[in-house]
Amino acid sequence: IDPDRDGVPESVELARGAGIRVVMITGDYLKTAIAIAHNVKILHKEENEESAAVDCATLRPNDEYLPHDRMDALTSSVRVFARARPEDKLEIVKSLQRQGLVTAMTGDGVNDAPALNQANIGVAMGIQGTEVAKGASDMI
Repeated sequence: IDPDRDGVPESVELARGAGIRVVMITGDYLKTAIAIAHNVKILHKEENEESAAVDCATLRPNDEYLPHDRMDALTSSVRVFARARPEDKLEIVKSLQRQGLVTAMTGDGVNDAPALNQANIGVAMGIQGTEVAKGASDMI
């Protein structure tokens, strides 16, 4: 596991304190994603990992996305999505928006561009971000 970036756990705690629900969508394997989420305080030890973290294959059984009502029920409570494809990120953002939530998405790669563009606020990572991610974002 790569080390956490400076300030991430504190930023997550500040966001939570402000009433912001922090969700992690990653291409990492589920166990790795859970470990990272614990390190940066997206998940806490007392939480049920089985309901708070899922592999994105759960969103698309038989390679078709869940109906909106089931997708929305899932995304309303899950905070860690692992093994995410670019289209999974986009579908998660759309689902959160259907629930009336304002979404902000951070990303740095070409694979993040569709979700960055769809989010209410797309934030590209300035130094390491690709030009495609920066072009799809509202903020760098």
